[in-house]
Amino acid sequence: MTTTNESLGPCPVCGGQLHVAQYRCGDCEVEISGAFRRCDLCSLPADQKHFVDVFLESEGNLRAVERRLGISYPTVKSRLAAVNARLAESRLRAEAEYAAAPEEYADAVPAEAPSRNARLALLGDFKAGRLTLEETVALL
Repeated sequence: MTTTNESLGPCPVCGGQLHVAQYRCGDCEVEISGAFRRCDLCSLPADQKHFVDVFLESEGNLRAVERRLGISYPTVKSRLAAVNARLAESRLRAEAEYAAAPEEYADAVPAEAPSRNARLALLGDFKAGRLTLEETVALL
């Protein structure tokens, strides 16, 4: 039986950034090696992932997030700002890595981010069950 682990954050030995170098299919056992960019949301700590889940389930309604988590509105705003900062840092890091070795990441960094309306439509598709979380994250 294979166990699935959460994605690791920094290197547990030196604190450096870990890179995804291999994927393996659990059905046919095919393995794909290369340089892959990790999902920004997947690299969030567990508490921030939970916050994002609640935020998405609440369709971005901060008052609903406040009620669901039992925290104050300023705390919701603060946590949302912390998630945004973490994701911005992750995007900047990815851009810096891409600039250093663009041939390694040819398919890993999207050429253009979707517009706000496109992002809202994707979140609507996710909520309606037309997209999985992984598909939504990849498209965002």
